[in-house]
Amino acid sequence: MEKDTFKAHTQYGDLKGSVSADRTDQNNFSDLLRERDVLKGGEIVKGITFYNEGHYFSVSAFIENEQGELRKERVAMSLEELFKTFKRFSVTLSRGGELEGQEIHFVDVQQ
Repeated sequence: MEKDTFKAHTQYGDLKGSVSADRTDQNNFSDLLRERDVLKGGEIVKGITFYNEGHYFSVSAFIENEQGELRKERVAMSLEELFKTFKRFSVTLSRGGELEGQEIHFVDVQQ
């Protein structure tokens, strides 16, 4: 049995933040996994990770079966294919995460 911490991380962690996403109503990530016969009846996707480094892109799904056991499945797909499974996708990043969760005030610069 493998073990890992479900948290985004990079080698240096220069920028940190958060992410929020809405699934598409049809052809979402779970639907794609069902089409590929990765997701079986009674199973649900509990989490998704993706990682990019240069030309390397990796997607993994964390799938829970009816017994509550979790498994990790690597999913071959492009970044474009992944983003098509979401209706909306929002990411925030700030230096060291210093703005995360903060109400920020900024000057509106008129051009």
